[in-house]
Amino acid sequence: MILDPAVEFKNGKVPYLHCGDCGHNFFYIRDSCPRCHGRNLSMMLSSGRGRVFSVTKFQGAIYAIVELDEGFRMYSNVLDDVKIGDRVEAVPGENKPVYRKV
Repeated sequence: MILDPAVEFKNGKVPYLHCGDCGHNFFYIRDSCPRCHGRNLSMMLSSGRGRVFSVTKFQGAIYAIVELDEGFRMYSNVLDDVKIGDRVEAVPGENKPVYRKV
């Protein structure tokens, strides 16, 4: 399956890479696994659901590190007031998904 991350983001989907050598899931897209440096990589689609790992509010915007159910973390904007541990889900964004509270 060939995925275009920009298209998937606009559809509210979160592409990530899975290393076939060590089993590590990670985001952002790169050419080798950050854990084992393997190149046996497959692009997968996340459910887009996860938990808030960290949250920051700055000048009226809410930013969070979201730990997705597939085990990787990503930094993104959040539409709702959230706290650490809250469940969130991805919704379409222009260049990356944004998250809302579930």
